[in-house]
Amino acid sequence: MSRNADPETYLRLSGEHILLAQGRGNNMVEGSAMAIIGRAFIAAGALDPEQTRSILKEYSLAMALRLHGGRMRMRHMAAGQAQGTRLTALRAVVCALSFDAFDEHRTLDRVLFAEEATHLDLSGIAPRGQASRSMGPVRHMRMMRGMGPGGLPGAQTLGVVDDQGTAASAHPHGSHASDRSWQATFVTDVPLNPETRWIEIDSHRLELPPRTPPPEVYVEAVEEIDPLLAMFYKEILGSDQRHGGDDPTEVAMGALLATGVLAADDSLVTDVRRIAGAVASGVPVPDLREPWASLLGRFSKSDGPTGRIPIGSAIDSVDGYSVRFDSLTSEPTSFSLSLAVSPGDPLLRHFPGFDLERSTLDWWAEDDRMNSYVFFNGSGGGSGELAQGEVHSLAPLDPQATVLRLLPTGPTQRGVVTIPLAGLGDPS
Repeated sequence: MSRNADPETYLRLSGEHILLAQGRGNNMVEGSAMAIIGRAFIAAGALDPEQTRSILKEYSLAMALRLHGGRMRMRHMAAGQAQGTRLTALRAVVCALSFDAFDEHRTLDRVLFAEEATHLDLSGIAPRGQASRSMGPVRHMRMMRGMGPGGLPGAQTLGVVDDQGTAASAHPHGSHASDRSWQATFVTDVPLNPETRWIEIDSHRLELPPRTPPPEVYVEAVEEIDPLLAMFYKEILGSDQRHGGDDPTEVAMGALLATGVLAADDSLVTDVRRIAGAVASGVPVPDLREPWASLLGRFSKSDGPTGRIPIGSAIDSVDGYSVRFDSLTSEPTSFSLSLAVSPGDPLLRHFPGFDLERSTLDWWAEDDRMNSYVFFNGSGGGSGELAQGEVHSLAPLDPQATVLRLLPTGPTQRGVVTIPLAGLGDPS
């Protein structure tokens, strides 16, 4: 790439490079380098956001005309942020309550009581040597949105009753299936009472664990930092490179240095590269600024507790996003959060391409042992209006921690959800 080019020329040259190399690598990430460079120039005040967006659209159109599926890429860029909805959570239950139905062994794994409906996560497994009847003749793993177990009419809709006499029908809203087993989430047409001690599913009564106190929840302002430093932090958090492509931090840094927007002897260059290198290697370095220093302390550990606990808490708005936390699952080498967010884009930006905006929310947490954690998107899906899934920490929980604070963080606000970890590693 030419040095001493002005920022606009440098950005356009990066687009030409992408077009010339089109199809040689991972098509899902083609264009992302150009978007990274655009974000860097905007953060440094070297390019106007609208001007940058217009240039990206030009090159996205050029790629769309050459590449199969390009029309979808253009529709994605043209679509603005979807309208969100307020998420609620009154109680969450994690369990392993089993019963037999339709010649299958079924398990109720989780129940989420919300204001508008109740969500039930169930799984089923057929006897050995026999395909799952309620899932029909499924021969491979798949995701079905808006579908449920087929094959038996009784499995399409569940009859659910609580101890207050509320009767509801629960319909499938997504499922995974293999030859002998399936997992599905069912959502009721009317909400069940969150105080219920038991629920009946198609006449099978299941006693629920006692209700736990709801977590403390609030929203607070975050301290603003230099836009250029904030941009680099975003790129570091997006540099797991699981889908190919270059290191976003170095792509941005190279553009700023090549155009003279940033001087090579600027202290920011050294600081950012030290942080990015430490995060990439998982090896702490001396005098690293927070929260990065406390983040790296757990990367090399594999002593996390094993278990799952309910959360059942929602935040009305963090910089315009409603967030619902359902449960936490911990393993020796990592832990994850099951959650939902509306609008759904923070959980859907797996392959940014020419998209100029990174996810608005970052998923941080901290415990009472001075450790910080950051999460990356894992499984899940949905729409622009609502997405549900999991985010995964690259480090395990500290086994000595007793409290964890979940910190979904936006540009000006962060939510704080405080959850006790008592019982996480308790097999009972």
